[in-house]
Amino acid sequence: MRNMQQKTPSMIRVLKSEPGYCKLENDSLLVLRVAVIDVRATQTGSPFGVEFEIDFTSGVSSRSPPEVLEKFKDKRVLLRGETPPSNWQRIGIVEKKPTVEEVEYEDEEVGRYIIRVELEPMMVSINTEVKTVRGEPYYVVRWAPKVSWRKVEEKD
Repeated sequence: MRNMQQKTPSMIRVLKSEPGYCKLENDSLLVLRVAVIDVRATQTGSPFGVEFEIDFTSGVSSRSPPEVLEKFKDKRVLLRGETPPSNWQRIGIVEKKPTVEEVEYEDEEVGRYIIRVELEPMMVSINTEVKTVRGEPYYVVRWAPKVSWRKVEEKD
């Protein structure tokens, strides 16, 4: 098998993309997304058939109730590229749904696979000293990534 790291970008097709969410104990809602950017087959002959390196990114958007926004109205805006101050407070998750993306990956050497990336929110912190440009609190989410794949068998 030739060196798979030197290949051109993979051919992937999005099959399913589902947002997730976290409802927080302060009644805020965080909308969560994951997106698969690239897939590379890195090894064949593994216990799972093929090993993959999967590049993905995530995003969070917050929706806070008026009483939470009121607490942050006089906080300064965190500017793009600026490091937030170290004023963090953990905030409990009261309900959650993971975000999921499934893609079909096709490679002439290894065949077709369905690759699934699921991000489950595990912890959330809120910065008590800054807000976003939209006036929302600045949240950070800790994820548990769950990555799996299965070979697509050709039907005869």
